[in-house]
Amino acid sequence: MPIRTPNILSLGDLLLDVVVRYDPLSGEADAGADAVQLWPGGSAANFAVWAARLDANVRYISRVGRDLPGDMLLYSLEEAGITPAVRVVEGATTGRVLVMVDSEGNRRMWSYPGASGTIAVEDLDPAWFSGLDAFHLTGYSLLREGPRAAALEALRLARASGTPICSLDPNPPHLIVEFGVERYREMLAQAQFDIIIPNLEEGILLTGENEPEAIAAGLLMLSPLVVLTLAEQGCIVATREETARYEAHPVESMLDATGGGDAFAAGFVVEYLRTRDLPTAARSANRLAASVVSRVGAR
Repeated sequence: MPIRTPNILSLGDLLLDVVVRYDPLSGEADAGADAVQLWPGGSAANFAVWAARLDANVRYISRVGRDLPGDMLLYSLEEAGITPAVRVVEGATTGRVLVMVDSEGNRRMWSYPGASGTIAVEDLDPAWFSGLDAFHLTGYSLLREGPRAAALEALRLARASGTPICSLDPNPPHLIVEFGVERYREMLAQAQFDIIIPNLEEGILLTGENEPEAIAAGLLMLSPLVVLTLAEQGCIVATREETARYEAHPVESMLDATGGGDAFAAGFVVEYLRTRDLPTAARSANRLAASVVSRVGAR
């Protein structure tokens, strides 16, 4: 049934993004005042913030260090209206990401998970899983040794409480390769997420296919609802009954792709919970992602 104000729980990385805009020809940072910017980030945290901005009730589980970046990130969650379930860890450093963005919006990222890479089962309260409409994970929590046990236990608790939708963004490609593609496929096959939301590169890795429709069909072995994002080509939504492609929302100028996929996932999940209509959810997700990539910063 459609849900007017969905209750969503997410778990994962909570990081400080250091965004540097640069000239790809000279390799030098832009001379403007906004050449170096600080933004709250982390893939699962970005999802949570955008879901909250879409008026969902959101609780978010993570860890930060007792430091200034940790304080900033906690404030960013509270400002977005999220209920934070974030443990402050003494002696740990809050995670951070260096994001290099060129003049065309292309990016290179170097990530240090810090305290969020130590999320543990003890951080979970089973009461948080009661009455959930959706639980969302990203691949960062499954592919890293530190938070994996907590992520899988959270998924178990969500299933046990009757959560109707458990969704996954299986990012990022480089960690999929390091973890092992077949090993990851086996994990996802066992987990049986209700929705899986990969991008094209992740879909190619997970299926060995190259054509988007073939990728979506192959991913249906891992989930009954596949939403394959295709950047400027929009997205493909596939179920075991039908497959449809939806055009991207127009973007006048792409400034920074960071967070676009996270916003897309939030837009899709929240709108699908509200309407249970796949075309509406796909178009809403495309529109939100377009708004994010047209400016600097994941949020």
